[in-house]
Amino acid sequence: MKTLTPEESMHTCVRCGACRGVCPTLNITGREADGPRGRVLMARSVIDGEIPVNQEIKDQLDRCLLCSACVDACPIDVQVPDIVMLAKEQIAAAAETTVFQNSESSIEQPGRLASTVKNFFFDKVLADQKRLNQVGNLLWMYQKSGLQTLTRNIGIMKFFPEQLREMEKITPAVLSPSERKPHPEYTPRANERKESRGRVAFFQGCIMDVMFRETNKNSIKLLSKTGFDVVTPKSQMCCGALHHHSGKKDKTIELAKANIEAFEKAEVDYIITNAGGCGAALAEYSDFFRDDPVWLERAKAFSKKIRDISEIIHEKGDLPKTMGHGERVTYQPSCHLQYVMKVKDAPARLVKRVPEVEYVELPEKKYCCGSAGIYNLLQPDLANDILDKKMENVKKTGSGVLLTANPGCFLQMKLGVHREGMEDVIETKHVVDYLVESIERAEVKAH
Repeated sequence: MKTLTPEESMHTCVRCGACRGVCPTLNITGREADGPRGRVLMARSVIDGEIPVNQEIKDQLDRCLLCSACVDACPIDVQVPDIVMLAKEQIAAAAETTVFQNSESSIEQPGRLASTVKNFFFDKVLADQKRLNQVGNLLWMYQKSGLQTLTRNIGIMKFFPEQLREMEKITPAVLSPSERKPHPEYTPRANERKESRGRVAFFQGCIMDVMFRETNKNSIKLLSKTGFDVVTPKSQMCCGALHHHSGKKDKTIELAKANIEAFEKAEVDYIITNAGGCGAALAEYSDFFRDDPVWLERAKAFSKKIRDISEIIHEKGDLPKTMGHGERVTYQPSCHLQYVMKVKDAPARLVKRVPEVEYVELPEKKYCCGSAGIYNLLQPDLANDILDKKMENVKKTGSGVLLTANPGCFLQMKLGVHREGMEDVIETKHVVDYLVESIERAEVKAH
């Protein structure tokens, strides 16, 4: 758990500037208001009531990616994302009560339909695995029935915002309903003659388990092949990261409690994630229960067990023989993985162990790719500016395989490859899928 609350942390910033060199938005615009120091000052002024709440302030704070690169660089650990989130919660509360129009205290109200759709998606879809699977079924039908092709050919997509049109083009193929049946509750280690490397639980996520089901299947397979006995609790829920970033505190806590209870019953050594954003949210559950001593201790015990799949395999796993095929590979880290979970080298180190592969370090990998949950949908212009700069560095590596460790990063980098017209040159993959392919290639050669 973090030592200071956001209210305490916001008064510790000494404006030293250590954060300026790692902030993606400041790197693009050069404006102090788009950097951590400016955001802390602005958020603190809102929270302390020193400046009025208005649309300009809201828009400026919404430009923060909440990537936590600034926290990692800060010598005194100022929790910039938490401070920004607290200010955004106060702005959201003010927006519900304000009656001002065209004044310094006015805040644009979202349309009733937009609010209804957003609330339904967050509260009734993301938080309900059955409904989410139904959405997956509809998306599969859209992709496989010919409706997707028809929609594109007759120009229906032109009525959607440009960013949504682009994202639709690179959305991965969803597996059929028969291929998305519940994961086995227990998967033993592949070689039971060897000593177990540990009993672990796999966190499947919400969107991850629908849109990236193959990666989830491969995650369980990879854990098994590296010596772990894997439990996948059926009663697990969405991690709550998107709810938290949207200011839905009550729903976030509800989901956190459900997950804590589900994984307590699993009685495992570690809880494994394959998505940096989910892992970061799970690792910070204890911060949601500062004022609840009963749940605080349970949350601390839960968060202490959270590990990224690359981290646990690198530290405790027995990676089987792998084999590349002469490809050049680079890796774009997930911000929440490297800055919140503090897993900076494990994915790259695993890839470097694959023979017949040339690994090339990605220049300026410290910067976010611009995905940041749904930031690329809410702030498309700035997100695309960040992505374009990222792709310039990807091209410098000359890599044919671009690896990520988070679904949002995967989609954003795939969008970048698409925008550059390089789909035939660069293949975007999750680290897990790449490692499983490398293992299976070696197994084929051995036989």
